[in-house]
Amino acid sequence: MNCKSSKLYFRKLPQIRMVFIIMFKISLSSLYAQSGQILNVHDPCVIKCGEYYYIYCTGNRIDMRRSKDLYKWDFIGSVFKSIPAWGVQEVPGVSNIWAPDIFYNNGTYYLYYSLSTFGSNRSRIGLATNTTLDPNDPGYNWIDQGEVIESNPNSNNYNAIDPNVVMDTDGRIWLSFGSFWSGIKLTELDKTTFKLKEGTRIYSIAGRNGGAIEAPFIVYKNGYYYLFVSFDLCCRGINSTYKIMVGRAQRIIGPYFDKNSKSMSSGGGSLLLAGDTRWRGTGHCAVLMLENADWLVYHAYDANNNGTPTLRIKRLFWEKNGWPAVDDNAFVLVEESMSLPDKYSLSQNYPNPFNGQTTIRYTLAGQSFVCFEIYDIRGVLVARLVQKNQDPGIYEKQFNVAELTSGIYFYKLKAGQFEQVKKMVVIR
Repeated sequence: MNCKSSKLYFRKLPQIRMVFIIMFKISLSSLYAQSGQILNVHDPCVIKCGEYYYIYCTGNRIDMRRSKDLYKWDFIGSVFKSIPAWGVQEVPGVSNIWAPDIFYNNGTYYLYYSLSTFGSNRSRIGLATNTTLDPNDPGYNWIDQGEVIESNPNSNNYNAIDPNVVMDTDGRIWLSFGSFWSGIKLTELDKTTFKLKEGTRIYSIAGRNGGAIEAPFIVYKNGYYYLFVSFDLCCRGINSTYKIMVGRAQRIIGPYFDKNSKSMSSGGGSLLLAGDTRWRGTGHCAVLMLENADWLVYHAYDANNNGTPTLRIKRLFWEKNGWPAVDDNAFVLVEESMSLPDKYSLSQNYPNPFNGQTTIRYTLAGQSFVCFEIYDIRGVLVARLVQKNQDPGIYEKQFNVAELTSGIYFYKLKAGQFEQVKKMVVIR
């Protein structure tokens, strides 16, 4: 079990005061996953700007919140002072701004938003731009750019709300949108105006024959475009039945299929997350993709708090077959750490059991020569993940099972005089 040279590497997390901790206690599932101003958050979208994460959500003028750690959130005001005048004229009776989405490109933040009324597809998607998201920045100023796309009764078979903007692997910009009616649509945007590209086609990428489907969100991962949507009903408090579904495609325009190869254009979609006894109507998600972790951001109605829509964030991981999954027992919590770790430790991998990728975390109290290895149940070395000197700090390592068979495996950390072994389970 002596370490030998290795070309594999390990990425050290920055030594910062607020340290992410992933807790694994089933009893925590009844607690809030976040803290601070997390109530009355509906249809959240999320982005990172500087040292902050920002969330924008449905509200009278688009509510804004921010956090340094994805855990504690502060309310920082509204995007607009009033509903844009053009929207009030175009959508009679509009009293709220719904379902924003935020996109960054080349020094500009693009905020897309929805104007509509319940039960009608007389709807508009608008756009506002800014060069910063920090309200304290002297350059902070949201400029409304007006309408992007519209839908009207008797003219369109779709509903122009719930925008989501994504760049494909060729650098083209796309807008997905839609709610009920004929389902989820996709169309290309002009890379200069970030409004509809002249002569662009509108593609149908998901639908339920007029049934409840909305809130698209597209990300690219593992060679596929993944389309997240919400099935069933929101906005009914504890009676909400929202759930998050997903499918994938090799091209952004589709076709999108679920795990059972059913087309999302014909009602297909694989369940990612549904409500439970306390958290009802989980839906309208966004996906935050960071360098060393992906996060599912969504709202749910709290049955223990009169059905109040509440911000929720969970770790999103990717199984060996490429499909996303949520670890129901992993929550973002925060531990105040005003200095470097004062002890050595090795944490339980998560998720566990797993069948694709798992994450292992450890801390070093001093500079040490670190040897980090994985063995099968017979004691045969399977992988050597680290073999080098490392500074004191907090470290994470992602491990893919590759060709491992189902069974029990052990991972061993040796750092100076510290040595510890833990067990993990692979399910294939």
